[in-house]
Amino acid sequence: MDGRASPQELFDAFIHARVYCERPEDPGFLTVAALDPPAADAPPRSRILDLVTTTATAPSPARLVPVFTSLEQFELFTGGGAWFSTTGADLLDLLPPGLDVWLDPAAEHAVRLVSAATAVEPVLHISYRPRGGAA
Repeated sequence: MDGRASPQELFDAFIHARVYCERPEDPGFLTVAALDPPAADAPPRSRILDLVTTTATAPSPARLVPVFTSLEQFELFTGGGAWFSTTGADLLDLLPPGLDVWLDPAAEHAVRLVSAATAVEPVLHISYRPRGGAA
């Protein structure tokens, strides 16, 4: 919150944290347009535009999923309503490709987590030891 965390520290905190999202009637994630942030003088309100499901084709990267670090932050942006919670790591696993996370959009410390930067890819490390070498 005070702007002193590195991007890696922020990401590490996010993946272990309990986070909250607005719950749609059908499975999926509610999103807002990336080019449509709330005006500085407007009261924060949910401006959810559409439902993106995990079975849909990859959406445009110009879509953000509002994600909240507390129910208080959720209420500030949405005005209240149905919600669900999970860990940041599970949320990233569930998001369809191309969606970015908009963390605490109604707060001064709002952060956009770009999906390309949060992708987790498997890595295989191979160690080679010549035959006949010492163990």
